[in-house]
Amino acid sequence: MEWHQTANCVEERLHVIQQMHRLNGISELMALADYCTQHNLKTECISKEEHDALIDPENGDGAWVLRRNGGIRLKITSQSGEVIFSLRIEDNIWHGYAEHVADWHKFAENAKALFQIPSKDEMSWLV
Repeated sequence: MEWHQTANCVEERLHVIQQMHRLNGISELMALADYCTQHNLKTECISKEEHDALIDPENGDGAWVLRRNGGIRLKITSQSGEVIFSLRIEDNIWHGYAEHVADWHKFAENAKALFQIPSKDEMSWLV
């Protein structure tokens, strides 16, 4: 299993994510959602200005985000309000994630039909 497929991998890379202030793919965003759920973290969309204020301009990795416009910006906080990290996510990654989640919902709606066991009468044609 690749690192970006689990919440544990977010925890392993927490410092790197905090330094970079960005995610690089849908799978990382999925892992972040899992991590936030497991740790009961609060996620909110914030403005570019609010996000920029959370980035140390001396942080070379984070400075890249300061120069970028557009995208979705999130602030992740603990239940007590402590900022764990803030992130910028490219629009295409955000929309890809949204499509992926929508596919999960469709699957969940159809899962019951997929796993229905036919009755004995419905199976009689197999004999």
